Amino acid sequence: MTRVVYRPTRISSTVAVLAAAASVGFVANAPGQLMAVGTALGGCVVLALGAALHRRGFWFFGLPIALVGLGVSLSAIGVGFVMTGSTRITERAELVGLLGIPLVALGVVPLHKRVARRLVSAGLVFLVVGAVLSGMLHGTGLEPLPLLASLAAAVVAWDAGEQAINLGEQLGRSARTWPVELSHTGGTVVFGGLSIGTAMTLYGANVTGLPIETLLLLLAAAVVLMMALYK
Repeated sequence: MTRVVYRPTRISSTVAVLAAAASVGFVANAPGQLMAVGTALGGCVVLALGAALHRRGFWFFGLPIALVGLGVSLSAIGVGFVMTGSTRITERAELVGLLGIPLVALGVVPLHKRVARRLVSAGLVFLVVGAVLSGMLHGTGLEPLPLLASLAAAVVAWDAGEQAINLGEQLGRSARTWPVELSHTGGTVVFGGLSIGTAMTLYGANVTGLPIETLLLLLAAAVVLMMALYK
């Protein structure tokens, strides 16, 4: 008899972490920030490896490796400050978005099933706050597309994380869930693309006269509304 493992599914978990990294990467306005995103993502890979070893009984190696991976991922903010040469937190406040990557990863590893959804939701909050702060502090020139793409990627990360947890709890990790996962994630990506297209059209036509900061806050509110509807 096959033992059913009720943990978040692999495909949606991977999509969630990659989308979280993409969310921060879209608003990276300095080469050092991309290195920080890579550091956070690399730490998540090491975290997942350590967690896998720990679950297979190699706890003596697994736990230290997982902790090192988590530490590396959390240190990405420091890497971002150093690589961008910033001396004040207010100059690079958008780097808080980097925290969203390890939080999403901890939610789908998972750190503990009771707090898995809270960790993924907390990750979404940091990703959205990072995108909004990036727009307010640095702007994006004439094109708001990177900011909109960042918000859309944050929603994809959260949605994929929730799906990974739900399917893992209901069907188990070994079930054939990839068709559902890919179709659901594809639908979310299409929804995000349509939202970006609509926002870009309205912004380009200037029919509302809204500044980019107000537009971002409205989109952040839309993300919160989407979360409420999902629940």
